[in-house]
Amino acid sequence: MERPSDSQVEESEVALEFVESSGYPYHSGVQLDRALRDRMGEFDEYDLIHSYLSPSIPALAEIGSRTSTATIVTLNAYRGICPKNDLRYMDREPCTSNGVAKCTACSLSTSGGHDEYSGAYRAASRLGYLKLVRESERSADRIDGYHALSPHVKTTYADFGFPRDRIRVIPNMLDETFRRDHESDFDEPYELLYVGSLDEHKGVDKLLPILARLHRRSSHEFRLTVVGDGGLRSALEEQARAHGLHSVVSFTGRLPNEELPNVYASHDMFLYPGRWDEPFGRVFLESLAAGTPVIASDVGSVGDIIGNGGRTTDGTARDFARSVLGVVDNNELRILSDNAKRRVGEYRAETVVPQFVELYEQAL
Repeated sequence: MERPSDSQVEESEVALEFVESSGYPYHSGVQLDRALRDRMGEFDEYDLIHSYLSPSIPALAEIGSRTSTATIVTLNAYRGICPKNDLRYMDREPCTSNGVAKCTACSLSTSGGHDEYSGAYRAASRLGYLKLVRESERSADRIDGYHALSPHVKTTYADFGFPRDRIRVIPNMLDETFRRDHESDFDEPYELLYVGSLDEHKGVDKLLPILARLHRRSSHEFRLTVVGDGGLRSALEEQARAHGLHSVVSFTGRLPNEELPNVYASHDMFLYPGRWDEPFGRVFLESLAAGTPVIASDVGSVGDIIGNGGRTTDGTARDFARSVLGVVDNNELRILSDNAKRRVGEYRAETVVPQFVELYEQAL
């Protein structure tokens, strides 16, 4: 990207000042930062504060400087370095640097409309996060320790200037309600599953092409269940009709969490066609715990998470179809299911909690 002109930088700074002073929109990140600062005097009675939200970095840095309290912040996505939270420049490519003019242009160009919020509202919200990103990077060295969900998240934040030696990788913890016997028979019709938001960065627009390719290249019967909602749902439903797949695709919308273990356990494979560098999706643990093999894009640390409980692909519909057919034709589903059940043991509380204890002890 070309170096921004002085006028572009100045216009971006004015935009940030407007967001901060106008109160538009209601901004949870900015409100959290202010609320923590307003209660500064209450924190000295605690030995340590652990925030799961990266927008709290500026406030926690000040709390740590003005009190005797140690501070820990979880890096659960990219909000501390990217106002969009996905590190995808113009929604097209991975982003490896930020700046006022660059981030403002990207935030405004990709805000668009949304079912719940206007483009203007989303753009203003992202500018508020840009303000927090700039403050977070200036405050990064004043946080005592960081919890990163995956090796990829740690490397990314370190590359953006966060103190590498203070970042400890600790994975998400398994919700034990998802540990249950697998129910599908791993036979035709093969039941494919997607669970998550129906948005572009999740790659859900590839689900129907994957299914269409499977039907063209194989005599096996496949069906797909799509659980979740989002901006692309209508387009996906139209895509199913256009591909002549509406009879083998089910869109359930969002389901209560208590119903999901049964959903995972009754399907043969979980598909994750994401585009962004997924920090650590809980859906992977949920699927592994139910013994449902995962076929996923090789993004972020997905390969490290699923291990031998599934397969990774290059993210294209062609490679997804190749991987699914390979697993089916080689009769690997039961093997992968057994591997998944063993793999998920690394994410149980008795393994993960001691890692947090070590992190806290180091920060104190």
